Amino acid sequence: MESVEVWDYRQKIKIGNTRLATYPNSMPTSNTVRFTADGLFLIASEPTKVHVLDAATLNSLRVIEPPLDQGFRINKLETSPSGHVAIVAANGFPNSAVLFAYDLDSGRLLFQWKSPHQVTSVSWKLDGTEFAVAAPFPCTWFRDTIHVFSVNPWLHLETLKARNPTSVAFSEDRLYFVESGFCKGSMFDRHLGLESFDINGWHRLQTVLLPNRDIHSFVSFANGRLLAGTGNVKIQHDWLDGTTWGVETYLQFTTWEGDARSIIFSSVPVAGRTFDGDTARLSRTGKTVLLNPRNPQVFQVP
Repeated sequence: MESVEVWDYRQKIKIGNTRLATYPNSMPTSNTVRFTADGLFLIASEPTKVHVLDAATLNSLRVIEPPLDQGFRINKLETSPSGHVAIVAANGFPNSAVLFAYDLDSGRLLFQWKSPHQVTSVSWKLDGTEFAVAAPFPCTWFRDTIHVFSVNPWLHLETLKARNPTSVAFSEDRLYFVESGFCKGSMFDRHLGLESFDINGWHRLQTVLLPNRDIHSFVSFANGRLLAGTGNVKIQHDWLDGTTWGVETYLQFTTWEGDARSIIFSSVPVAGRTFDGDTARLSRTGKTVLLNPRNPQVFQVP
């Protein structure tokens, strides 16, 4: 059985909980929970459904069942910063995905799009007029893409070429992306940095690099602050198979003021390991970091 719980993380008090789903086996699921921007709704995914709950009571308002082909599982869920709209992404085997947009008030399907590769990250523009999705072909550079969409009308606007974009985040005037630390092994001695596009014209901007550290795996933006995963990624080689890959030596994050102008805070190495995409994200105030949703840790940023 799986439940949704709401906590006051400052007081470490559980406010409420409700049963979400019962599975026929004990396999873990990578489900997502998000509040709407106004805090009225709480939405939670299970592998093939999205539950819309009243955030105050956790009573079920409706259940949305996207039209998924067999083998597809919901893996990403992001609510709009304005209004009650959610983007739902579901990945299929071996490397495909489908994207849906829903009106949470009615459960009405607003938009549907088929991705050429699996979706690893979804980010809304701060005014809610556009959103971007990362759809990499794992550990390559020639087929990796970021797709940008508008919501009024619902259109596919841009396809941006980017190397292994595992996580994306909109700021006021940029779209940031980072690579997976695992894919550093696709090239010898390559230093991973924070990449971005100017959203006015989608021009590629200068890479942000840190001395003796890589920037990788997750990126988030909120209230004028930027967050990304940082640390050393070591290359490992399998000489028998002729393959290389990256391994994070520790889990760490760094926050910047504005568009990576100055560093506010770099964490010490913390317990856990990196899960690409949603490993860490800033709160809407930009002053709190939620790290590792599978075993949550909350940090206050100075």
